[in-house]
Amino acid sequence: MSKKPSLTSRIREEVRVLSFRKIYNVLMGAFQLRIKNSKVFFMPARISIETGNICNLRCPLCPTGRMDKGVERGFMDFEKYKQIIDELKNDLILVRLYNWGEPLLNKNLLPMIKYAHERNIGVTISTNLNILDMQTARTLMDAGLQKIFISCNGISDETYDKYHIGGKYSNVMDNMRLLIEEQKKHPKGITRIIWLFHVFHHNEHEVEPAVEMANKIGAEIRINKMRTDMGKEIFETAETAIKRDREWIPDDPKYCAFDLEKKESRQKRNSCGIPWKETVINWEGSVLPCCSVYEEKYTFGNAFEDGFKKVWNSEAYMAARKELVDKHNTLKTVCHICKSTGFTHF
Repeated sequence: MSKKPSLTSRIREEVRVLSFRKIYNVLMGAFQLRIKNSKVFFMPARISIETGNICNLRCPLCPTGRMDKGVERGFMDFEKYKQIIDELKNDLILVRLYNWGEPLLNKNLLPMIKYAHERNIGVTISTNLNILDMQTARTLMDAGLQKIFISCNGISDETYDKYHIGGKYSNVMDNMRLLIEEQKKHPKGITRIIWLFHVFHHNEHEVEPAVEMANKIGAEIRINKMRTDMGKEIFETAETAIKRDREWIPDDPKYCAFDLEKKESRQKRNSCGIPWKETVINWEGSVLPCCSVYEEKYTFGNAFEDGFKKVWNSEAYMAARKELVDKHNTLKTVCHICKSTGFTHF
């Protein structure tokens, strides 16, 4: 079994990354959303930084996996990454080092984790974990990660291979055990190892066995609803998504994000607060409102060229916030599209 971080060590880690300024950012984000400010006077406390949009798998509902031609591909440069962290280090509680690619493919991932950790910023990654060796596993534990999310949607070759095309189920499980073993041996052992099991039509019968297996090997597990085509989900209605991706969608209502009879999302939303709370910076510096936006053409600005703080209150960002709180606005952004289709389905 893994040495699951104790409540005391988890609280200590949460407190380590806090400051009055960071708490101010969280509180002001909630307050200024409530009073519907489009120009904001705080920085986001949580951000996602894409280390690269290249992946070793070919998952069919992911635009990266399909080798979509709509974006340029590459890895974030370490010096560019440091530029972002240096600008926001006093504001950030958490940085997620992933978005549209496999973070372990970036040769600078470990220095990136360490650089943020040493500046009292919590760090998480999400990986398909098909590539790992003992030294990397050990260094990940040393780097100070808060959480490692592992995407593994099956407990057999048949179910795993159907979605994680190009991956190997046995590799993932062996690597997960390796991580758990290194976490158990680490003197601090603060890193939580979390198995993400997304429920599809082809694997919904494996949910309970997956929970049992996670308990057996000592991993935490989260059972998540699947997403339909991730590059299209905010640009279409639930009905369109269901019609195209029905073969992937589970039947059990407990694991399904949709009402399949009514052909609509079970999650009814009339607004979104994400542009007040967090942001996404892709590998080439484009700043986007959330992880559901894929193409750089929807960017609100470039963090490398303009500096993030300037982009955070750019005309485009303020226009997006106005749209979401129904203020008069003439500049249409990607948030306008998302709102018009009923927001994300998840």
